[in-house]
Amino acid sequence: MRLMEEKQAVRRAVRTRLHAQPPAERALRSADACAQIIAYPAFQRAAVLLAYCAMPQECDPAPAVLAARAAGKRIAFPLCLPGNRLALYEPLAPDALAPGKYGILEPVPDRCRAVFPAEIEFAVIPGVAFGRDCSRLGQGAGYYDRLLPELSCPKAGLAFDFQVLERVPREEWDVKMDLIAENNGIIVNKMYSCL
Repeated sequence: MRLMEEKQAVRRAVRTRLHAQPPAERALRSADACAQIIAYPAFQRAAVLLAYCAMPQECDPAPAVLAARAAGKRIAFPLCLPGNRLALYEPLAPDALAPGKYGILEPVPDRCRAVFPAEIEFAVIPGVAFGRDCSRLGQGAGYYDRLLPELSCPKAGLAFDFQVLERVPREEWDVKMDLIAENNGIIVNKMYSCL
């Protein structure tokens, strides 16, 4: 099986499980995964975070975002741009997020402050699946593939336990996560020494 076909097969299998998960279970598991992130020293030290607004079936970082706000941290969210690129913005008003290109809440630039990737001190990253070696398989459009190399901070994949597989198909340029937080614990990339 070619790599692209293998990626699509993994995406299909994991998406089936994501869509089958009842909303109440999804919320509980999301809260458990976020508790792992919130307790993590690199998250606690960070003053500026990158998070995302979850699609309905995704592991939702909202509990971690609320904890970060309560701790006085700044939080940036991605905005989809042409060319499958992401720009980062910090919301400055209650109505600073609105449904975007994929129906996901995104920053409204004129109600936000632009944030440069170099400002981010801890990033919470979505994915369809993750490998135990901290590799990541995204949705397939390449948005995060373009952003991740620009981030010099710890990158944490957020997932449900069934999204963490023994391995996921990856290209040589795919950026691995520094850690994966899932509802049952944290997996740390052995190559990551800044924790």
